[in-house]
Amino acid sequence: MRLGIIGAGRVGASFMLAFPAAVAGILCSTKEHTQQKAERFHVTPYDDGAALIRHCDIILLTVGDDALAPLSQSLAAELDGEGEAAQKCIFHCSGAADLSPLAPLARLGFHTGSLHPLQSFAAPSAERLQGIYIAVDGDERAKAEAVRIVRALGSTPFFVPPEERMLYHAAACFCSNYVVTALALAQQLMQRWTGDDAAAAQALLPLVEGTMANVRQRDLWRTALTGPVSRGDIGTVRKHLAVLPDDFVRPYCAFGAAAAGIALKNGTITAQRHTMLTRILAMAEGVQHEQKSNQSDHSKDEERRNADFHDHGL
Repeated sequence: MRLGIIGAGRVGASFMLAFPAAVAGILCSTKEHTQQKAERFHVTPYDDGAALIRHCDIILLTVGDDALAPLSQSLAAELDGEGEAAQKCIFHCSGAADLSPLAPLARLGFHTGSLHPLQSFAAPSAERLQGIYIAVDGDERAKAEAVRIVRALGSTPFFVPPEERMLYHAAACFCSNYVVTALALAQQLMQRWTGDDAAAAQALLPLVEGTMANVRQRDLWRTALTGPVSRGDIGTVRKHLAVLPDDFVRPYCAFGAAAAGIALKNGTITAQRHTMLTRILAMAEGVQHEQKSNQSDHSKDEERRNADFHDHGL
């Protein structure tokens, strides 16, 4: 396998680390960036995407979602009329996109597909590609090649229908992005008493790890839910809402309403408690939204008054 990577960020670099002997070359957004990455990972730098594709049989486009279609169109324009397209597979690594961004390349005869690691990459890591689930798609040849790559990593390939890719990506966002969001909000509150963010992280980490240990022990993750909403402690929820800083009320209400639905499914609260909790949370969120709207309207009125003041030269 001669592997070429265009857009060697954290995911692309992780594939480089996983298949160091196979990487034939890389291309990044700028010449300087390409040279830096090439020196760091001991691979060949390219300044021409078409040239890189000509030299490889597997190409990964590990660029941002919005860049996929323009990049594919640009590469297709450069490669139009070439005779080796049928021997090459080009993959994108987006979780949200179907194969349509690669259509210009597919029309030239390239085998196109996708490889999306169901993983979070805070930094390049070959290990994070191993022992995970990786969503694959593509034409017959590309999908077979994708499965081979995934299995070479010791990971599990699985298929998500194109019309469900966005829903799949939303599930991944809940599991990663919104977990980090919840943790960041907790850290921001906790540092009021620990003195700084580092100490807040240390204080909260055992709770985070204990929660994840509870999750690991269950196939049905919702049964790991604990806390006042899971018990139907309406008084505690009211008191939380009374003391939370304004910026925390809306996320608390959103998480709380979702938790109430889970508690109802778990059978830890009654339907009546669920109704009461969701009503309280909705009212608190509505009040917060109304206050924000009033503040916004007040700011707009102030801007208009200032504009009138200046327009009249007063």
